[in-house]
Amino acid sequence: MPPLPFRAVRVLSAALALMLYAGCREKAPPAGITVLLEAPPDTLDDRFALTAHGQRLAQLISPGLLTFDDASAPVPQLAESFHDVSPTVVEFILRPGLTFHDGTALTAEDVKATYDSLRDPKLGSPKRERYEPLERVEVVDARTVRFHLKRPYAPLLAELSAAILPSERAGPEGIEAQATHPVGAGPFRFESWPDEEHLTLVPFPGWHGGTPALSRLTFRVVRDETTRVLELLKGRADLVVNAVSPAVLPTLREAPHLRVVTKPGTGFTYVGLNLREGPLADVRVRQALCHLIDVRPLVEHKLHGLAEPASSMLPREHWAFTATPACGYSPEEAARLLDAAGYPDPDGPGGQPRLTFTFKTSTDRFRRAVALVLKEQLAQGGVAIEVRALEFGTFFEDVRKGRFELFTLKWAAVMEPDLLRGAFHSGNIPGPENHWGGFNRGALKDPALDRVLDAATQAPREERRALYARAQEELDAQLPVIPLWHEASVAVVSSRLADFVPSAHGLLTPLAKAREIGRAP
Repeated sequence: MPPLPFRAVRVLSAALALMLYAGCREKAPPAGITVLLEAPPDTLDDRFALTAHGQRLAQLISPGLLTFDDASAPVPQLAESFHDVSPTVVEFILRPGLTFHDGTALTAEDVKATYDSLRDPKLGSPKRERYEPLERVEVVDARTVRFHLKRPYAPLLAELSAAILPSERAGPEGIEAQATHPVGAGPFRFESWPDEEHLTLVPFPGWHGGTPALSRLTFRVVRDETTRVLELLKGRADLVVNAVSPAVLPTLREAPHLRVVTKPGTGFTYVGLNLREGPLADVRVRQALCHLIDVRPLVEHKLHGLAEPASSMLPREHWAFTATPACGYSPEEAARLLDAAGYPDPDGPGGQPRLTFTFKTSTDRFRRAVALVLKEQLAQGGVAIEVRALEFGTFFEDVRKGRFELFTLKWAAVMEPDLLRGAFHSGNIPGPENHWGGFNRGALKDPALDRVLDAATQAPREERRALYARAQEELDAQLPVIPLWHEASVAVVSSRLADFVPSAHGLLTPLAKAREIGRAP
């Protein structure tokens, strides 16, 4: 199927090409490395950060005990090593000689203070509930800390990546100081944050990985995509990560001072379905819709090949991924399923639809274009779609409160497989009792799946792999969402920034190992 005409993208690409060939690049770029963001961070205190930018910038300043590699496996960061002492005790050994940006030593006491603060209701961290399984934190010696759990709980490792703060800043009395002038033990230290749109970090010589080879990091918030692209072309910016549409990448690739670097990503795009009532409560209808969607032309034309068709929330590179049959594109099977579900074709191809649904999406140009392609594909199988493009805040509020039939959304990064429990366990259906905060927005109720996902939280890793395989097979059969693709992680990098390798999760931490051209490695 050919891509839909999209005049705005063509006009933008032509304009960018004209500017590129007109030689609009500036002669004297600013000192240091400039990174463009499409939105400001909500905070630089990781205990309160809920946005991706807030969390990713906080990781540069104040990393945690561990982080996650591109296969989503936990790896030591401030910790030198970690291991299970028992099913309910995890021990971490800190790297020797760790120091905070203020020159004070980082010890197990700081680790304990940080996690005690996260669990303290007086602090008011929105992440407090994640630490419910944690009973206490024990300081064994200056470099050794043990986490005692109330019960076996394997996903806790994902929460032990929280930023470690100095003990004097960890309590409620340190909130203001950490918010206005954050201190951590990361590769970059805070320099200034004069307004919402500008943030400056400088390298920390005491970082355990060695002084970063970047003289300064300037983060600028540029909300408009066209402006971000022009800033790259003019040489006024050096890095943009996952904030440029695939349609303009060919133009950027033509710029002699830019390169586009990609890596398979963990972001997951899907079609959400409301299972509460109506035709979508019938699994046969959900399967039929899945059989009518052909992801390949979307990946090829809209994403320019920078994605991989998905069969699960977990990407293929994830340690817990299991290949499942998936539905596959089959209009004939879709017709058979709709007939069996009681929705026959009323008057043959091209006539009245079998079913009609509303399809909500945001006003984002790319996401709306995707919705229009899906509308055309579903129409060929007799399913009519009314696309409603809403301002993102309104759209997301409708999704949270179950006011939808179909919608598209994207998980920015999928690391801990317990996310499957968050997204599909019946205990996580949003409602007033949890302030509409549950992620099972389509309201899947599957007691057998619940038991498998609950068991996976207490099992050793190899048993978890087997349990998540069962979960993915059940989700493949139930189809509470229709998997679309995992988008690649895409970085546009200037010639002034060397050795930057994008993270599969879209993290900014690779900047710690990057090099500024003109500085010694």
